[in-house]
Amino acid sequence: QLDVMDGEFVPNTTFYHSPRLLADLPITMEVHLMIERPSLFLRQWALPNVTRLIVHEEAVTNMMECLHIVRDAGKEFAVAINPETSTFVLKEYINDIDMVVIMGVNPGFSGQQFQKDVLEKIKEVKHMRSDVLVEVDGGVNLENRDMIVAAGADILAAATAIWQSDDIAATIAQLRGVGDV
Repeated sequence: QLDVMDGEFVPNTTFYHSPRLLADLPITMEVHLMIERPSLFLRQWALPNVTRLIVHEEAVTNMMECLHIVRDAGKEFAVAINPETSTFVLKEYINDIDMVVIMGVNPGFSGQQFQKDVLEKIKEVKHMRSDVLVEVDGGVNLENRDMIVAAGADILAAATAIWQSDDIAATIAQLRGVGDV
């Protein structure tokens, strides 16, 4: 997952002005747009090696417009919600999206403590639509991995747990559920 931050929606910036620099990378990725007005930037981030685009509910005024832009680009579409955002906001388009990203922390900085109350949000989303992918992003580590998965998460996005590990490969394997935790 590549986090794109604009310094407006979140207090820091990453990759915001450089989508073309990533177009030739020999990897596929999902792009998490932590930016204001994502509808203005979806087309430029729909790169050939991008499989999924993620926008924040809190930054979008017309979710169906974003969905159509992403679908027209041939990409999967996901919606992220911040810890304080109710899952109720997803009800009107839950059947149209490919994935829900539930933020385990307030977006913007790595290394924050996971907010356990989002575990209930995972269950709520799965209750709304059991087959929708649920990704949890932020604060994910080896200590909370099992409870996040038990709540129904399909995908875990981890940064600090990986980059601060003494054995990155083993940590990734353990987060995937392979090997001892």
